[in-house]
This record gives sequence, structure tokens and C-alpha cells, in this order.
Amino acid sequence: MSVSKGDRVVFLNESGGGIVSRIEGRIVFVEDEDGFEMPVSMSEVVVVEQHAAQKAEAEERRAEERRSEVPEIETDTDYKYEEEQADDANPRFALAFLKSDKGNSGYLDLYAVNDSNNFVFFSITELADGNNVRMLHYGTIEPNTKLMLDRYNPQRIDNQSWQCQLILFRKNKVFASYPPVCNVLKIKASKFFRDGGFTDNEYFDEKAVVCQVIKDEFQSKIETLSAHDMHAIVRQKEHVEKPKKSKRATNEIVEIDLHIDEVLDSTAGLTNGEMLEAQIHRFRSVMEDYATCHGQRIVFIHGVGNGTLKAEVRKILDREYRKCNYQDASFKEYGYGATMVTIV
Repeated sequence: MSVSKGDRVVFLNESGGGIVSRIEGRIVFVEDEDGFEMPVSMSEVVVVEQHAAQKAEAEERRAEERRSEVPEIETDTDYKYEEEQADDANPRFALAFLKSDKGNSGYLDLYAVNDSNNFVFFSITELADGNNVRMLHYGTIEPNTKLMLDRYNPQRIDNQSWQCQLILFRKNKVFASYPPVCNVLKIKASKFFRDGGFTDNEYFDEKAVVCQVIKDEFQSKIETLSAHDMHAIVRQKEHVEKPKKSKRATNEIVEIDLHIDEVLDSTAGLTNGEMLEAQIHRFRSVMEDYATCHGQRIVFIHGVGNGTLKAEVRKILDREYRKCNYQDASFKEYGYGATMVTIV
């Protein structure tokens, strides 16, 4: 640490010290408590407390260095906006994690995704002790833009809570005011390692884990649905999609896909347990519809995944449909991802 006038120092090779009163070349003049000055080589003193002005300057220097490490983009004041869109009143903003392109490093690339026709000033902070936060990223992102923020080791960010604050605006143009957004995302490393954690999405060609900070109107409504409401949606979807069938069994095998995207139109905001509940409701509903069709064969496509859905389906068959026979469906057609039930 450099020595400056006003610093409190101690002598390196002998007891004593004081305040630096002046510096001449490599000679430091140290004033003790009695007001006596002692010339000492600069290499023979150690700073124990910086002068307030130097301390503030050093803190500002360090803060500036930290700010320079945070990615930020310049925005064009003459930005040409697209024509007004019907969904301008429902902007979206997300954070997306993609697997790094650097081989099998296990690292994740974090992107900010501005899916709106507004500029967005964003700040992302990590919640620390009490009401304190630690700045991670901030900047301004242009409309309908994706911006890479950083590369993360998923283990290092496990169980972190990130607070995302957004202000939407337009430059040199009158625009509809959108309230500031403050949302907290809980980062769980497990989602980056389990099967199906990374999914197809509308923003990237690669699969990603997408965390919506601003959700569209449909997603927001889905999150407020109760279990009863969700079952009503499943029943309505079944009523619309269910083909007309005879009450008598046929030789044709009926295929029922239990993958969640075939059961629900959207899974935004739903927990794994709620999604499994919707899939089981679909399974029970089909079994009830074909209860009198003796000899009918039904293939339930549940996928491999972690085996939870398959195990739950077979548990229900053993407990509630003991008269029905079941087996693995054709490996050639379905692999290990389907169960064929014969109604007896």
C-alpha cells in the first residue's frame, strides 16, 4: 500500500509511529504524539490507517473497478422502434441458463432476454444477510435482444436468491408507463443436472433453463390456478381432444401420451408435484372412460425420465385396477417409455 500525507503509520523495525506530515522523495516525515517529526525511509513504515481522503479515493477506485467488471451495453439514442405490437402491454423478460460451449466443462452461460419492445434497465443482485444485497449484473438492454452476462459454475450459485429489478422505458418517444418490476428468483443447482431440466424454448436454438422475471398474462393466470382449477383445465382439454369411440373394445391399440406438454398447454409456475398430479389425473380419466371396454389395449406413453410417472402409474394399476393386465409396451416402438394395459 502506498504512503500518503495524513496516513497513520508504524515503524517496521522499531516501536512507535504517528501521522505522516510530509513526504520528500523516498523520505517520510512522521509526527508523533508529542509533535516531533522523525524522518524515516518509506520502506521502513507500514500504513495502519489511511487518511480519510485517501481512503475514500481508494474505495472509489475499487468500486470503479467492480463496476467495470459488470457487463453493460451502450444504447442507441436514435433507436428505430418497430411498429406498435398487439402484445406491447404484456412485455416479457427472462434469465436463461445455457450449457457452455466449452466442451464438457459443466459451466453455464447466463443470458438476459428482453422479449419486449422497450429498453430495459436491469439490475441483478444476490440477497445477502438481512436486507443487504451484492451486485451481480446491471445494464441497459435494447428491445427484443439477448445479452450474455456471465459464465457460472452451477455449484457456486446453488441455493442463491437473486433479486431482479427492471425499469422499462423508451427513448425520444412518448410511451405507456409500465410499473417497475422487482422479482426474486431462487437458484437451485439440481435443475441443471436432472433429466429434462433444460428444455426447448422460444428464445434459443439450444435447450435452456428459462426463468421468467416478467411473465405474460397467460403465465400469470396459470400460476394463480388452484389444483381444482387445473383439473378443470385438464378435463376441458380432454373433452375437446377426446375422439369419439365405441363402447365396445376394438382390435386397435389406443395410445395415450402422458408427457406433460400433451396434458397441459403450459407448465409455467407449476411444481413437479403439480405436474405429476395432472398426468395422473389424465391416466385415471382414460382408465374410467375405457372401464367397460373389455379386451381393449391402451398404451400409456410416460417416457423414461427418472421413472417417477411410470412407477406411479403401475402402483395405481396394482392397487385400483387389479383385474387389468399390464406389461411393457413394444420395445421396438416405444423403448422403455410406455406401459400397455389390457382392460379385463
